[in-house]
Amino acid sequence: MPSPRYFFNHFMPFTGYPYKGGPTVCNLCGSAETVTVAETDRRLKTLKSVACVQCGLIRTDPMPTPDELAHYYAHAYRADYQLAFAGGPPRHHLNRSAREATFRADLLAPKLKPGARVLDFGSGSGEFLAAARAKGCVAIGIEPGRDYAAYAREHHKVEVLDDADDGRFPAGHFDVISTHHVFEHLRDPAVVMERLSRWLKPDGVIYAAVPNMAATGKPPHERFHFAHVHGFVRETFDLNARRAGLVPHPEYWREDTTVVYRKTDAPVGELANPGLAERLVVELKGTPAAAYLVSGAWIWPMLRRNAKAVRDGFASR
Repeated sequence: MPSPRYFFNHFMPFTGYPYKGGPTVCNLCGSAETVTVAETDRRLKTLKSVACVQCGLIRTDPMPTPDELAHYYAHAYRADYQLAFAGGPPRHHLNRSAREATFRADLLAPKLKPGARVLDFGSGSGEFLAAARAKGCVAIGIEPGRDYAAYAREHHKVEVLDDADDGRFPAGHFDVISTHHVFEHLRDPAVVMERLSRWLKPDGVIYAAVPNMAATGKPPHERFHFAHVHGFVRETFDLNARRAGLVPHPEYWREDTTVVYRKTDAPVGELANPGLAERLVVELKGTPAAAYLVSGAWIWPMLRRNAKAVRDGFASR
C-alpha cells in the first residue's frame, strides 16, 4: 500500500505534483507561443496546461521530463487513475476493456481478415489483441506497463513487447494498427504517429482514440489529469495525423477524437489551426478551484470515478 506521502503528493488539493519538468515547444507544429487554458486538474491540484497559439494542441507546462514520466508510470499511474494498488488490472478495467475491444473489432472487421497483421500500440491487458487473434489475425502488442503486459501474456496468450523503436518493424508491415487512449500520455505524440504511419501498409488503417478535451457534460477542470501531458480536440488530432501523412477514412464511423485514418499522398500544408487556442481558453475556463471545492460539486464525480474500484476491492476479499 502506498505511503501517506504518496497520497499527499498525488491527492491533496491545492498542492503541486512532485516533479520539476521543463519548458518545451509544441510537439506538433514547433511553435513556442502559448496561452494558458487551465491552472488545476480534476483533483484540484496545481497543474498548468497551455494551448499552442499556432495549432491549438494542449500540453502540460512545464512538461515532465522523460525520466519523471517513466518514474510516474512505474510507481504511481495505475494507483492514481485505476486504484490498482496490487499490480494487476482491476475488474472494472477488464470489463470496460472487453467492451471496448469488441466495439473496436466490430468497427475494423473489414480489415481484420485471417492472416492480417495487427499491431495494438498501448495494448494494456490484451483484450483487443485477443479479439483480433480470434478473427484469425496475427496480432502483436506494445505495452510498457509491465503488470498489464504480463496479464495479457498469461491470460490471453498473446505476444506483447515492452517497447519498440523505429527499427523494430519494417515499413509497410501492418494491415491494421490501433491505439486507444495512448497519445494523451506521450511527450512526443506527433513523432509517434509518424512512426506508426511508417509501419502501416499503403492500404492499411489506423484506429486512434483519445479523450476529447472539448467534450461537454463535465466541469472543464475535470478534463485535465497529470497523466495526460497532451490534450486533443478534433482539429488537433486530425492535424497530428495529417503531419504523419494520414487523413480520416470516409468509410468508417468516427466520433470527434475516435477515428480511423488511412494514408494519403497529398501535401501536408501548414500545421496550424488559426483561432483554436483562443477558443479553447473560453471553452475550458472553469469555476475557480476554491469555489468549486466549497460548492461540493466535486463529491459526485469523485464517487463515480472510484466506486467501481472500491467495489472490486471488496469483491476480491
